[in-house]
Amino acid sequence: MEAAHGATGDPAELVESCRDEILNEFESALQSAGNAVFADQSAREQALRTARHVLDDVTATLRAGKVQIGELYQFQARELGNVRAAGGVHPKSSLEAGSLFFRSALRHLTRRIAAAYESPADVIALAIGGLEESLSQRVRESADGYHSFLLNQVHEAQEDERRRIARELHDRIGHGVSVAHQQLALSEVYRPVDAARAAAKISLAQQAIQETMENLRQITSELHPQVPVKSLEKSLIGFLETVEDDVGSVRLEVSGDESWARPRVLDEAFLIVREAVRNALGHGRPKIVLVRVDIAPHELSASIQDNGRGFDPSRARERGGVGLTSMRERAELLGGRVLISSEPGSGCLVELFVPLKRRAGEQ
Repeated sequence: MEAAHGATGDPAELVESCRDEILNEFESALQSAGNAVFADQSAREQALRTARHVLDDVTATLRAGKVQIGELYQFQARELGNVRAAGGVHPKSSLEAGSLFFRSALRHLTRRIAAAYESPADVIALAIGGLEESLSQRVRESADGYHSFLLNQVHEAQEDERRRIARELHDRIGHGVSVAHQQLALSEVYRPVDAARAAAKISLAQQAIQETMENLRQITSELHPQVPVKSLEKSLIGFLETVEDDVGSVRLEVSGDESWARPRVLDEAFLIVREAVRNALGHGRPKIVLVRVDIAPHELSASIQDNGRGFDPSRARERGGVGLTSMRERAELLGGRVLISSEPGSGCLVELFVPLKRRAGEQ
């Protein structure tokens, strides 16, 4: 394979002489074809990087006299697949992009090789072999990366759904069963001395069971959350009525305009506050629990403070209690956070902060 008179036969110079033309033509071809790779900036930039890597492989192939592919091609291709999947670029668009690049590179490389060598057939065949092998290997690895990314997304979605169902069962079903059990136990206490009060406890237990059955029906049939609370303050008052005979008393103060918060925010805030009160009464054995909810145009905040036994938050996290985890997850889903401050013997303070987004058209 002798170089033509006055032309260079150095592979690096040969490929470099047309590299920019190939890349520019490739990018223009993506745009003209309306390819999704061009529309997504990250995908477009990575496609051009991949094209450069392929041209490097062609250079190495021509120098070695046999097909050569860079050692990092698997990593590069899998990263490419991840970016395409994250950007929502379908594999069909990726294949089209690879075809457009192949045509551009083939056209320029064959022309330059023909001008550089007196007998160019073998060199052209070698260049085409390197070009095709580099592209096909990268396409296969990229497809694997694409599918792996989607499988991970599906797995994460399933985990999120499992956590959501666990929260729903714990906060809605668990609460209802707990209330019913408590009221039935109290009815047994009052039955010998106050039949009317015992009957009232049974009525509350029946109401709790009915609500639990409705919540269970929603979870098992449609997996929809409970109907959003219409009034956070009234919902909290209704809840506190069911725990009036617990050890300790609860004082509630709600200020601000509930219309500043979306129904979902009120619903989740109710569940978080309710869980914090239940934890305080069930585990802290306090004499008093102070609940305060403030709703401002920009933020809903709440605090639940008790003077009970307290606990070590770090040890509670290690045990992985569903209640504390549920509160944090519900707040995070709203873009907010839950802070828990406590020490053994010093009570507990639970704070909730949820940013409120203005509705469209509001000043």
